[in-house]
Amino acid sequence: MNWNNIDLNSPYESSQNLLDGYDFDTILLEVSCNLKEITPETVRKQALESINCKYKTAIEILEANLQNLTDAALKYRAIV
Repeated sequence: MNWNNIDLNSPYESSQNLLDGYDFDTILLEVSCNLKEITPETVRKQALESINCKYKTAIEILEANLQNLTDAALKYRAIV
């Protein structure tokens, strides 16, 4: 799948998450593997770094697909 050119006519591609989930199990794994010292502050920092990274990636994917989204929305509006 080309994340820089999502095929919105493909049920598989159009159903992919723009922003991946981030659950407590993932935070626990990251914290236990990445942090020497585990405190509320270091846990917060680790989680926020991961969240910001996912957010930036989602924005990049959105930007790369704005024309695809615009075209699909206009096509959908014409059908409805």
